Amino acid sequence: MNLLEIRNDVLKDIKKMTLFNNPMMRAVFSHKECVEELLSSLFDKSIHIKDSQVEYYISNLNGKESRLDILVESSEGEIIDIEVQKEKEKYAPKRLRVYSSGTDNHFIKSGTDYEKIPDSCLIYIYYKDYFQRGLPMYRIKRVEMESQEEVEDGQEIYIVNGEYKDERTTIGRMIHDFHCVDPDDMYSESIKKWFRYYKQDKGGIEKMCEITRKWMGIGYEEGILVGKEEGYTNGKIDLTMKLLIKKLGGISEYIINKINDSNEEELEQLSLNIFDIENEEDILRYIH
Repeated sequence: MNLLEIRNDVLKDIKKMTLFNNPMMRAVFSHKECVEELLSSLFDKSIHIKDSQVEYYISNLNGKESRLDILVESSEGEIIDIEVQKEKEKYAPKRLRVYSSGTDNHFIKSGTDYEKIPDSCLIYIYYKDYFQRGLPMYRIKRVEMESQEEVEDGQEIYIVNGEYKDERTTIGRMIHDFHCVDPDDMYSESIKKWFRYYKQDKGGIEKMCEITRKWMGIGYEEGILVGKEEGYTNGKIDLTMKLLIKKLGGISEYIINKINDSNEEELEQLSLNIFDIENEEDILRYIH
């Protein structure tokens, strides 16, 4: 495949993208006003943020790394992790447990008094209705089982129903926007503006091509997936990345670099277990 063919394929992909596609989600929500509008729509109230960042990496004491889609610090000091998931997720509650506890461990400094620990919130925007109950959003919080009273520990998890269709509500309109391919069909003005920029503006399309290229692991210069050396190892890396991209719909630049830096034993384990991989977290079980 030559450079022109690769570029044309990427441009076709961009035209079909929604906010559930990682490259587009990453681009649009790199803009603070889009994150604010997302949060305000989900909770039907004005929410102002101090700072936000896409693709933020955290790690635990054992070196296990996780990539947060959108990390937010609210103006009140609350830490908010927003995850967007399009692929089928078997173990979402356990995944969210890891992300939620990992965020706490990452941001709580040694010696911090318990009463000064910031509140944390994890928002999981799932393509489907995870619990199949038709609600727009499901709130998960610790309770004391005998009385069913909530435990006020400052930590909450929300799973958003990506199939909710009531556009009379703010959350329904936002979920509608997540499924849009055409920016003209969107409700949110700030998200529509940046979605249109990355879909239709020449400068925005160039940026989206670069983001998508990195996400898919395509090297424009060579017209092939990035490899670390010639011969057997290079071929195995190329094949492994192609299989992962086909299975997951894309892989991040961080994972690409991890695979490129892996040794032959790690590559072998990754190849042998590739059909059990459901997300990037699974990949990191085999490469370090």
